[in-house]
Amino acid sequence: MSLTKPSLLITILVFYLLILSFIYALDYASIQPEVLREYRAYRIAYALIAGGILGACGVFLQSSLRNPLVDHYVLGIGSGALFAFYLSYLVFRGGVALPSIMSIAGGLLSLFLTIGVAERISGSDVSYVLSGLAINSLFSGFSMMLSYIVVKVNPYASFYLVGSFVLATKDKLPLLILPLALVVTGYIFLAKPLNAIMIGDLHAKQVGYDPRLTRLASVIVGGVASSIVVSLFGLLGFIGLVSPHISRLLLRTGDNRLVIPASFAIGSMVVYSTDLLSRKLLASFVGEVPAGAIASMIGAPFFLIVLLTRLKGRAS
Repeated sequence: MSLTKPSLLITILVFYLLILSFIYALDYASIQPEVLREYRAYRIAYALIAGGILGACGVFLQSSLRNPLVDHYVLGIGSGALFAFYLSYLVFRGGVALPSIMSIAGGLLSLFLTIGVAERISGSDVSYVLSGLAINSLFSGFSMMLSYIVVKVNPYASFYLVGSFVLATKDKLPLLILPLALVVTGYIFLAKPLNAIMIGDLHAKQVGYDPRLTRLASVIVGGVASSIVVSLFGLLGFIGLVSPHISRLLLRTGDNRLVIPASFAIGSMVVYSTDLLSRKLLASFVGEVPAGAIASMIGAPFFLIVLLTRLKGRAS
């Protein structure tokens, strides 16, 4: 007998809590110096929350655009947010909240540029990928150029190019709570309307939802939340692409009321695992490798598989 939706939600929550308990015992309880314990606690929490946010953002973007090939990285949101983040250091010499505000503006700008170009081409799945690739390359080039200048103001600027949790400082927690709250709010109000949009705009209207308003709200939630994460920890590519697909595969459903929390949990585990791998294993051989680099090594082949499968399905 198949599980009901409430039962599946409870199962996802219990599984997530069990994983958190395992992480506490394995990666935190054994740390002795108080300073290291505090730093490790923030680093673990940031990896879990940031990964969960990016995983959930992937569902919002894929569902609203009806495109399984997109996430904040593919659409260029990450590179646009990073460019604006670096620009804020050059113009305003950094700060706490200002870089995140600038990153939101840069992320949304690149998102709407990608959508505009893709819709002008054909609006197909592949057009979004090609448009995102162009916008991503544009802002990535600007970001890399600015990083050489910003490093004089912020010596850790290069870490943001690939995503890292090395700078797990206490002052980032309030800023990270904002995208978390935004994602939770989006889940409460948008999960059911997104289910209707995935069937079609006509169906969404018939059941009482405004597809244009729902789509706009969803892409803004995905764009704003992922941009703030980029401003805090840098580019963590493909997390929002991999997590929703794994969630749908495991749950055998596209119901966003289940997929969003599952994708949050899987995104958390993936990002935490990459950071743990960097700290525990790779650090002994080559030094600490940024978590974003490992995530891209995992996510890029996955993206190619999804893309080829999609194209093969269209061809047949």
